[in-house]
Amino acid sequence: MSYLCRSFDNLTRGSNYIDPAPAVHIGFIDFSLFGDAPEFYATYKMKNIKNHRIYTDKMWLSVVELNSIELATEEDRLHKIDQWAKLFKAKTWEELKAMATTDQYMESAVNTMYELSADRMVKEQCRRRAEYELYQKYQAEENARKDALIAQQRAELANKDAVIANKDTVIANKDIVIADQQAELAELKRRLSEFQQEK
Repeated sequence: MSYLCRSFDNLTRGSNYIDPAPAVHIGFIDFSLFGDAPEFYATYKMKNIKNHRIYTDKMWLSVVELNSIELATEEDRLHKIDQWAKLFKAKTWEELKAMATTDQYMESAVNTMYELSADRMVKEQCRRRAEYELYQKYQAEENARKDALIAQQRAELANKDAVIANKDTVIANKDIVIADQQAELAELKRRLSEFQQEK
């Protein structure tokens, strides 16, 4: 409805309100618009709810339910609406190419779909390439961060090892001092013992 109204509002300033070109919206949907009453092709217009008089023939909305092709009427088939629906339901390019051979307008539509899809495929490849490059950049940054963290941890370990080695040296020096003091104490005890014996 929003797209239809935008298309209908095509008057320029100063134009007569009776002059707008007709606006038609054709929606292809893959579900039933009204679940309790599926219908392959339906057209909706504004009308008086009492006497059903159409308000205007300049705007209407048509809906093609792609999952209800089997409900197509003879008139729908006459206008090849069911064929267009099948075109949108095709799953492979082979199906589309086969349908393109049956009608020049379908051939034009299939060619346009192929070109648009090719553009999309190129865009998709570009998007994937960009994602890959972003991923590679992220991985490089992540690896650099991990390397920096590992280097920092190694530096901290080396520092701790140096502190431990320094403490070991201090302890060893203290052991030497204690051993010297114990030797001096033993010497003093020996002299004291000799002195006492001499008395």
